[in-house]
Amino acid sequence: MNFQFAAVCALSLWMSAAAGEVQADPEHIATALAAIESAKAVAKAGRGTLLRVGSILSSDENSNDDVIVVLDYPILRDMKAGMVLILAKLGCEPIDDCLIARRVTGVTAKYGVETEPYGGAQGLLLSQIKATVLGSVAYAVDLNNGAIRDLRGERDQPITMREALIREEARTRRAADTAASPGEPSQSAARKQDFEALR
Repeated sequence: MNFQFAAVCALSLWMSAAAGEVQADPEHIATALAAIESAKAVAKAGRGTLLRVGSILSSDENSNDDVIVVLDYPILRDMKAGMVLILAKLGCEPIDDCLIARRVTGVTAKYGVETEPYGGAQGLLLSQIKATVLGSVAYAVDLNNGAIRDLRGERDQPITMREALIREEARTRRAADTAASPGEPSQSAARKQDFEALR
């Protein structure tokens, strides 16, 4: 599956280059492929998933950013202010026009998860459109330069791949230790409870 993801991203980069959206020089392609490998390594260390989100995390609406994010499963009880959520509008095509980035501003028992637009996104409200939460962004990897940003909470800071791997391995160990604790609900049980709460 990892090879398939890399092949899809490489094909997408080639098609973008053919359409004149990005440079088709070998150095750019090599940088993008190295960035994809970095994102795959970080996702594997933390059991995250990868999603190419293009420029929706940019503060510039006319940005040429091309970003892959490492998504965490959106567990409601773990959400806190500052987290960035990626949503997909329902019944929307093409996918490039369907993704929305929102920053969590608060989580309350009365109102649930409150969000605001992230970056250059327009002020879309979940009550006005139907969308599904794909995940919370752990890391954003820029395909143009290979930079990795930690987007958990209020961090939004550049880090090295080694730092990202260390953080993800430590987080995975903590999650495994928590799941092994007696009397605590397992991660899958917590996900099921969150899914039921979101219905």
